[in-house]
Amino acid sequence: MRSVKLLSILLLPLLSMGQNGLSQCDSLMIKRDFEAATVCLENLYAENPVGPAYQKLLEAYLILEDSSKVLKLARKQSKAHGQSKPSYYVDYWHFSRTLGRRGPDFDVLENLTRNNPFSARSSAVQLEKYNYIEAAVQLYLIAEATQPNVRTAFERGQLHAQLGQYEEQYEAYILAARQNSSYLNSIKIRIANNLSDDPEGTHNTAIKKVLYDAVKNSADPLVEQLLLFVLRQEGSFDRAFTFMRSRFDGNTSIQPFLQVMREAREADADDLAVEIGQFLLAQKTALVQQRGTNSVLLELGKCHEKTKNHAAVFALAEAYKAGSCSACFEWERYRATFLFEYASAPEDSLQHLLDFESDLALLRERYPRNMQRGLTYLSQGKANLRYGYFEDALMEFARAEALLKDSNEGDKARLQKAMCAFYDGDVSWAKTQLEVLLQSTSKSIANDALENALMISANSVEDTLMDGLRLIRVPMLLEAQGKTTAAVSAYKDLKNSLIVHELFDDVCLKLGKLYVETAQWEAALAEFLLVEQAAGEGMWKEDALFYAAKCRFELGQTEAQLALEAYLLNYPVGLYFDQARAMYRTLAL
Repeated sequence: MRSVKLLSILLLPLLSMGQNGLSQCDSLMIKRDFEAATVCLENLYAENPVGPAYQKLLEAYLILEDSSKVLKLARKQSKAHGQSKPSYYVDYWHFSRTLGRRGPDFDVLENLTRNNPFSARSSAVQLEKYNYIEAAVQLYLIAEATQPNVRTAFERGQLHAQLGQYEEQYEAYILAARQNSSYLNSIKIRIANNLSDDPEGTHNTAIKKVLYDAVKNSADPLVEQLLLFVLRQEGSFDRAFTFMRSRFDGNTSIQPFLQVMREAREADADDLAVEIGQFLLAQKTALVQQRGTNSVLLELGKCHEKTKNHAAVFALAEAYKAGSCSACFEWERYRATFLFEYASAPEDSLQHLLDFESDLALLRERYPRNMQRGLTYLSQGKANLRYGYFEDALMEFARAEALLKDSNEGDKARLQKAMCAFYDGDVSWAKTQLEVLLQSTSKSIANDALENALMISANSVEDTLMDGLRLIRVPMLLEAQGKTTAAVSAYKDLKNSLIVHELFDDVCLKLGKLYVETAQWEAALAEFLLVEQAAGEGMWKEDALFYAAKCRFELGQTEAQLALEAYLLNYPVGLYFDQARAMYRTLAL
């Protein structure tokens, strides 16, 4: 006892109510000198009973297992300051229950909350700390009933989630979003994390029931927005479209329709995407007023092209010719490019190319902005490349680069210019351009284009490697020109020639990707397995691992899950992480 008093005398001059004194006590706790730390905290608490020293002193008594002091301190604190800060009563109520001693009833906390609803948060936090989740929910409900402006629905929703009360959780989230729109993004993130790809999943069922009930009771744009978000997240695009169509009155925004249409196309629900597009095209007044014709035609054309329904794209091109709608640059450029690539070319293929260039020139006259003009030159350069006119293509890509400047499209023009030189045989100049491009703007380049750039840069350091590049550029040009069958044949012939060459894994990777494009999954898998063996720890290891897993997934092999797990674990920030995770979640259902 004497040593404790002596310690108190020695420590007292060093302590103050400020942060320095508290830090001194914390240091003693860290050093596990609990007796000294307790004396330190008792002095701080005496100076300011409602400061942070109270909680730390309570923790110190608990560490020392001094239950009588714990209860005494909690009782003293609640009686002295509990009326102004009811969370102190939570400590007293908890420790009296835990230690089997006399203490306040929970009714005291309920009455204090009714008298001061805004104290509910701090009381609920303490209750949650001691794992009294249901009691914390009860206090929130009392506070909200007494004073609706207390706005504790978001916190209450999180407690309902801990109790497995999912319908109550989402009802609370909706109320929170209504009370404060700043909660909406946080709520969407939590909903997205809870949902599964199974529409009948626990969370999916709970939130849809709550939202559908809310929609039946009253028309609330917030609820409708959340319902569409949920349906899109779980992939129920048909239900989302049905719901939106039932609410469409001619003045409604078409943007949600376009969003669902795009997501349906990306999720391979192509028939539904086409149905949405045709529905939107029928809403002529809304399309004109909202200037949505361009977006609808572009998405619909991509849907048909993806399913190789070229006849439907030709019909769409005939129904919506150049100049038939205002502000339709993207559609008209897509239309001209599609007709050039898929229309039956006359005997004079040069004339076919010249006709396409005339169409692009007309577009430049009608859409004079630099970005639009630059994109037409980019299309023109690709067309020249397709016919093997390298110098003309190089000139068009240079024009596009000058107009598009430092945009993503400008990077694509610079890349195409370098690749054009490579196809023409000027490997050294192409290498120089690609190295500059990779150092400055590689993040904006598509994966396949970046793959070519890395391959050329890495394999142009020695004469023997340069010979391999000159050989591989032939099938690469065929691929760039859209001659897939010829490219596959050329890659297969080249694979036998380069079997001991540094470029062997590049050839296998490119051949495998062409097989993927034509859904030849077994042939593709064989190529990617070769890449895994040949690449070792090289730059194509990630690509090989992902595409091999994708092939196994498409083939329905039992090894697919392990292959996807291997990719996800090895490349947590990889290029294909999102795609791999989506496939893995499908297998986990």
